[in-house]
Amino acid sequence: MLARLAQILRSLWWRHGFGARRTPPGGLVHLGQIRSDPRYVLECRVRSLTGAVYLGDSQALCRVLGRYKMFVDTRDRGLGSHLLLDGYWEIWLTRLIARAVRPGMACVDVGANLGYYALLMADLAGPRGRVLAIEPNPAVARLLQASLDVNGYGPRAEVMAVALGDGSDGTGFLAIPHNEPKNAALVAGAAAGHFAAHAAVVEVPVLAFDSLAEAWPRIDLVKIDAEGAEDAILRGMAAMLRRDRPLLILEFNHARPYDGAAVLAELLGIYGAVHRLDSAHGVLPSSIAAVLAATDGEDQLLVFGDAARLHGIGGP
Repeated sequence: MLARLAQILRSLWWRHGFGARRTPPGGLVHLGQIRSDPRYVLECRVRSLTGAVYLGDSQALCRVLGRYKMFVDTRDRGLGSHLLLDGYWEIWLTRLIARAVRPGMACVDVGANLGYYALLMADLAGPRGRVLAIEPNPAVARLLQASLDVNGYGPRAEVMAVALGDGSDGTGFLAIPHNEPKNAALVAGAAAGHFAAHAAVVEVPVLAFDSLAEAWPRIDLVKIDAEGAEDAILRGMAAMLRRDRPLLILEFNHARPYDGAAVLAELLGIYGAVHRLDSAHGVLPSSIAAVLAATDGEDQLLVFGDAARLHGIGGP
């Protein structure tokens, strides 16, 4: 009974705009609503503005976050289906980024995929800001560039169709699962043939981010979602992390084939503390032991940054 009453009250609050600015008829969701609206309200607003048009050749143009035009591969089940029908993805991380990025910031999205977060970063950073979206899948990188361009963010956002690593390899093999390109991952060349039955395998350039750092006097925020390549990527950007100590959002799973404890210890040496982004409660203090103790096998979103920067951006 109480749960039903709460649902009714939330519905009334959304319809009448109590405590939040309403989206005018025909208007778009604005950045203040993404930052501040209660999650249920924001999700309803975004869904109400979601729409898509099929362009042919397995491509569609849709509206995401009630605000941006975005090109999507209609064969993409893991991410594209959610963007086409709901208009958002991982709203907890969406809100964290919306609260963290400010005009003039420099942001890097590693494993940018179709560009959902890169679009949001580019909008938030504004004309004086700068965004680098790194996506090794060539076909997806082309859609990402098209989405940035159609929203007018081309001048402030750059797409690089490369994979990041520690600088030890100049090229690598990217296995792209059929219908699940968001799970594309670098694989050893000797094993590439084993993936042919369920994935497309393409050779891609691999470089260390620190080789690009001179062109970026300052980095304010880095998001990494790299399906198992995190350790090499972090080694390849270690100098920049120590130089700038940007807000770092890292997808992490200690079941992946590298020494997760060593990766976390290195980051702890730079930042002094680790937090995790909980889907229901926002940014919460954590520890290496707590992160490694997770037994559900699910990816975790870890957050590293100065306490002053984390304050006020990590609510639910």
